[in-house]
Amino acid sequence: MSQDFDQRSNDALRTAASEAKSEGHRAAGEHKLAELRRELDGIDEVLRAAIRDRIDVCVRVAHVKREHSIPMMQPGRVGLVTERAREFASANGLSPDFLEDLYRSMIAEACRVEDLIIDSPAAGLGPESER
Repeated sequence: MSQDFDQRSNDALRTAASEAKSEGHRAAGEHKLAELRRELDGIDEVLRAAIRDRIDVCVRVAHVKREHSIPMMQPGRVGLVTERAREFASANGLSPDFLEDLYRSMIAEACRVEDLIIDSPAAGLGPESER
């Protein structure tokens, strides 16, 4: 009986030690994950600022198009920008379709903003004028 008790005690100690080791391993993983998420948050901040800056330039483009009666839609430019995105993706191990879709989404927003400015009776319309 004493031997049974000793065996159960040893088993319980081994289990507790294994669980403690597993919890320590998990805590280290959680710490590393938190560091990586902070890094992602920093990249996201830069990405959002770059998108804002891109739209700001598109606002200026729209004002030039409006002032000089240049059509908003420039299919050749859209093709060039999306092809550059695909080439960049291919050269950097990313999905060309993903990056093209992302750029098409940004281009769609730029077109929306340009339409508002070009078609507006007020010359100061757009995100740039709100600052």
